[in-house]
Amino acid sequence: MNDNEVASNASEPSTNPPKRKRRLRGVLVAIVGSPYFLLRWIFRRSKPVDEVVVFSAPPAFYLWAVIAVGFTLGALVPGIVNERTAAWAFLAVLFYFLIAILHDLGLKKLLLVTLLIALLWLFARYMENLHHTVIIGRVLKHFADLDPRFDRGTVHVLCWLLLIPWSGAMLEMVFDRKKKFSPNEIAEFHFGEGSELTDRSGLRFVTKYRDVLETILSFGGGDLIAIDNHQTVIKRYENIVGLWFYWRKLDRVLHQRATLVDEEEGKTEKAPDSPA
Repeated sequence: MNDNEVASNASEPSTNPPKRKRRLRGVLVAIVGSPYFLLRWIFRRSKPVDEVVVFSAPPAFYLWAVIAVGFTLGALVPGIVNERTAAWAFLAVLFYFLIAILHDLGLKKLLLVTLLIALLWLFARYMENLHHTVIIGRVLKHFADLDPRFDRGTVHVLCWLLLIPWSGAMLEMVFDRKKKFSPNEIAEFHFGEGSELTDRSGLRFVTKYRDVLETILSFGGGDLIAIDNHQTVIKRYENIVGLWFYWRKLDRVLHQRATLVDEEEGKTEKAPDSPA
């Protein structure tokens, strides 16, 4: 074996791990980002510049996080991530999903809850240091003694089962929760029931992000509220996926309607009286 062959054999172990990591990184990006890329493709189907198509997300849509993390951890265990760390990561995402579904935590409420938890933690640490009373350590020891392990087969079966309601949520979004905003009207489409048209004259639109946790899971989603001149809520479009990122384009379409109405009113006021 000559020197060149020895050098090539010595370099192979150093080049294979980076290639494997790049391949694994590509798989992770594809799995975690698949809901975003799918919705982005759906949104881009609306070609007209003066129209914006949005979708309201049902609660089952947020399952994408649990499914993506479950399949991703299944590919990482046990080669890169150990079973205990993977188990706690999956449980954390599952807990996050349950809290997002069961409670509406706005920014102020989320900060308040975080502050209360921090105060309780500091108080427990104070009691431990002052009176030598174990509080936090006992709780942590209890969960550590449970020793959860990531079982790939169980998690994959759970993720495949959760994929069924998530797929149903995607179909529901496309066929029953589609809304098209144009300068003149708002069209809602309901599969098997018909469509609903709402005149946009005299309406003002505001955004509201009720739940920070759901906003993260819906890629900046929130509620779009239509208000009349008397500050009465006429229509509420809840859980619009990607509202944070599409608001600029949506605001441009809404402003077109306001400009047209102002121009029509100005022409009516400036029009001379007709001769008798």
